[in-house]
Amino acid sequence: MRRLMFLFLVYWFCSVSVATETYERQEQVVAGRSKGPWRRLFLDATVVEESQGVQRIFHAVEKFAGNPVMKKEHEWEGTGPYLYGTVLWDGGKLRMWYHHINPDGMWNSYAESLDGVAWSKPALGLIEYQGSKQNNLFATRSIGLSEKPPGDVGQCHNPNVLFQPWQRDPQKRYALYSFSYEWRVPHVAFSADGLNWNFVLPAKGSSGLFPSGDVVNFFHDPYRQRYVATWKTTTERGRAVGVATSDDGLVWNKPTPSAVMFADDLDPDATQLYGMPVFPYQGYYIGLPWVYKARWPKDRPATDDNLRVAERTSPNTMDVQLAWSRNLVQWNRTPARSSFIPRGAAGEFDSGMIYTARSPVLMGDKLYFYYGGFNGPHNAPAGANRAAIGLGMLRLDGFCSMRAGTSVGHFISRPEQFENPVVSINARTDADGVIEAEIIDGSGKALVGFSRADCISFRGDDVRHRLCWKNSTFAPEQIGVEKRLRFFLRDADIYSYATHALISPSNP
Repeated sequence: MRRLMFLFLVYWFCSVSVATETYERQEQVVAGRSKGPWRRLFLDATVVEESQGVQRIFHAVEKFAGNPVMKKEHEWEGTGPYLYGTVLWDGGKLRMWYHHINPDGMWNSYAESLDGVAWSKPALGLIEYQGSKQNNLFATRSIGLSEKPPGDVGQCHNPNVLFQPWQRDPQKRYALYSFSYEWRVPHVAFSADGLNWNFVLPAKGSSGLFPSGDVVNFFHDPYRQRYVATWKTTTERGRAVGVATSDDGLVWNKPTPSAVMFADDLDPDATQLYGMPVFPYQGYYIGLPWVYKARWPKDRPATDDNLRVAERTSPNTMDVQLAWSRNLVQWNRTPARSSFIPRGAAGEFDSGMIYTARSPVLMGDKLYFYYGGFNGPHNAPAGANRAAIGLGMLRLDGFCSMRAGTSVGHFISRPEQFENPVVSINARTDADGVIEAEIIDGSGKALVGFSRADCISFRGDDVRHRLCWKNSTFAPEQIGVEKRLRFFLRDADIYSYATHALISPSNP
């Protein structure tokens, strides 16, 4: 018996260690270290001080040619699988907690993959469906409640699973945040394995974790060591997004009671924001706003009934844009309001609506964005829409680039503090393109040995190319000098740069 217990503890410790290592690698490459240094992205004006002959270009994901990567296979999947949900690396495999609608309510299922494309749906033996537990269901209808709530269609709407290696209690290794349709409030559950969940049930009549509409998304913030949620609210422009934070994941507060992200006058008239997953990325908070193409009531409050009336003649479709923030309260979106994950063409599985997993996962040198696609609009008759899960891919740091055409352009970076001439770039050139750089002082003069003429030109496509000059170290008098980088481009894109050695973004 002691030997069995010893072997069990060894197995448990090893599995936790592997999962933790996977989590930490993903965090370092994607989110970055809590205090930096971070790779410099070109999302806003905090990176480039001066430019000429270059453009800032925003990029959409490239949809996987074999989409959808997951379709309905079983009766309990109802109208088909979609995300609202979570995909994350754990122990050398991808784990997916996804959502679906069937005649009995809004339910959830679980899947696994080694390559991010081929997914299996293991029989979990947790939930009985039509007399059998041979299914991949988890966290469906209310279980074990002494009083059945009215209108119960599911205890877990948009399942946000967080891996928590910092928790000392092994029963809280995973947290599951979601919206409860039992009590119509956000709530949380905990698990040792990510499958068997123990819900912290809200008190009857309470607001749960915090007051919210029925769309909530959660993540852990490594920069401030806190939990963060975005939640559905309304403004005079219709549906919008608020933010809430928590130190322990249980007691929450709202930095502002009003929305922090909403449609504005740069948007077409029929625009609302249905929800917005957020994930930390290199010192930013990146948001994926679900843009709902629906008109809002201009002459009365944005109640559910008034919203339904106002949007009757609207497209009622949904796609995904890109947003970013430094503080979770002040947000930016692309100036052209371009789609980051666009809907598919008529007749395709994702032609009507797109929702996303709460964050991307790292696969080699790419970010994989999983999303739920519907073939019809939001106001389609009940049961008319069919759903499936698709995959969109983006190169690491590929949200935005500085681009030059056939003529040489240049830009000057923000001041950087570095004692060694280590400059890494994520960039690509056309066949005749080139990228060069020089290190300059506060007056704009190139440091001796680090001019453009001293730089070894870059040609090709690399997410972590290290630029080199004829000199490999700074002279003593150059170390304390304020430094900037002046990049020169022709027929090329730069997606990011860093003044430190990069962690190789290999598969977890």
